[in-house]
Amino acid sequence: MTHRVHVYPHNDLLNLAHYHHQIINRKVNESIEDAVALDCMSCIVALAFSVEALINFIGSKCVSDWKERRPFPEKIKAVMKALSLCYDESIEPYQTVATLKNIRDQIAHGQPIEKTAHVSSTADLKEVMKTAWDSYLTPAFCNLAYMRVQDFERKVLERSGIPIEATITSAFGQNV
Repeated sequence: MTHRVHVYPHNDLLNLAHYHHQIINRKVNESIEDAVALDCMSCIVALAFSVEALINFIGSKCVSDWKERRPFPEKIKAVMKALSLCYDESIEPYQTVATLKNIRDQIAHGQPIEKTAHVSSTADLKEVMKTAWDSYLTPAFCNLAYMRVQDFERKVLERSGIPIEATITSAFGQNV
């Protein structure tokens, strides 16, 4: 039997973000603090990847001469133009999309930080060891970002005219 296969990573990555989102909220509800920041990091990375994969999906369907290897700002502008949407990073959900992309880049292209610090407490040491993305590793930010990415996905899919069921990784058998 021949199968028609559709693999759409944006959907799988959003499912990964959903999984971590649920773990984060379960831990918060059960007052479990163990590794919540790591769960938040995983959720944020999955959300950021899902946005870029969604842009690639929409671009492949709605932008003539789509080039997936272009820089993200060029790709998102091309998709927004094709959908007659204004990508304004000063308003939601675009502001959160831009923040996620920024955090993703900081993590993915992270550079070693080596310095000498004279501190008098563990709290001071933790402060010296903070990264640019540490302030985002919170359940509150993850909940907000998850909601904003869902809003973004809904907005671009509605505007593209692509039904949600046509965005899901799937395979269909065909008798030839």
